[in-house]
Amino acid sequence: MILIIKIPRKILDEILSNVSKNKPIEAVSFILGYEKNGVYDAREIINVKNSLNSASEFYVDPEDLLNVYKKAEENGMEIVAIAHSHQGLPVPSATDIKYMKLNPYVWIIVSMTDLKLQAYKLNEEKLETVNIIISL
Repeated sequence: MILIIKIPRKILDEILSNVSKNKPIEAVSFILGYEKNGVYDAREIINVKNSLNSASEFYVDPEDLLNVYKKAEENGMEIVAIAHSHQGLPVPSATDIKYMKLNPYVWIIVSMTDLKLQAYKLNEEKLETVNIIISL
């Protein structure tokens, strides 16, 4: 099955702005929306603080994460993606893959060097590329 995430231009701009604003610290955003048959429809973004304040990994405070879940529930949505930045190429690190097992969302990774991004999802130990479609 081909996986797709549809991201409105406004949300993409917010992801990239968050990356630029936090550079060289890894930026983190949660994307809320809907999923149907392997198509993820992004509708809202919530930027959160990287509690580690690190350039090579991120951690989201449990209270911040709880607020993301509450906002999703209040709006009748679910978390469909986690976006974060890397110093180098937009590919998952070993740490990302470890946490992808615990957080079965689409993971969008943005390179801080050129703001290029790629999306991935871990399905039963298999890392799959998710196609990104930018909408108006």
